[in-house]
Amino acid sequence: MTMPEHSNTWHDARYDMPVSRQLERYNELAAKNASARARIELVARGIYDPARHGTDDRPPLTVAEHIELLALAECIARTVRHPSNIHHALLAGVTWADIAHIIDSDELTVRRDYQQWADDQYDLNQRYPDRGMTADEHAAATARAAKGVGDTFLRTETSTDLPHDQ
Repeated sequence: MTMPEHSNTWHDARYDMPVSRQLERYNELAAKNASARARIELVARGIYDPARHGTDDRPPLTVAEHIELLALAECIARTVRHPSNIHHALLAGVTWADIAHIIDSDELTVRRDYQQWADDQYDLNQRYPDRGMTADEHAAATARAAKGVGDTFLRTETSTDLPHDQ
C-alpha cells in the first residue's frame, strides 16, 4: 500500500506541532467542515438565503484535510488522555474510584493500565536514566496501584501459572 501524497500533512499533524497548535488547527478544520456541511444542508432543504447566510463559497474539506482532521483528533485525544495525567491526579490525592468514574472504567482496569504505564516508564529509565521512573518512583507507583486491592491485583497474566488450592 502506498501512502497518499498528503502524508506529510498527516505526519505534521501528529508529531511536529505543539498541542496548542494542534487544537487551533483542529478547530479551524472542524469549523470549515461544519460551515460547508451546513450550507449544503440549507441548500438541500431549499432554505438557503444568501442575504442571511452569506454568499461566500464554502468548499468541503479535501481528502488531505479530512485525514489531517482525523490525525489531529487522534493526537489530541492521546495527548490529553495520557496516563501521566492519572499519575499526577493520584499524587494530588484523587482516589482510584474517582478516576475510574471519570474515565468510565472500573478500578481494577484503571489500576492495571496505570501499573503497565509505570512499568513502561521504569523500562524507559533503564535505557535512558534521565527519563521515565527511577526504581524508587516505580516501587511507589506499584504500591499505589496495589494499595487496597489485595493480592488479586498482583496476579495478572501469570495467575494461570500459580498453583490452585484443592
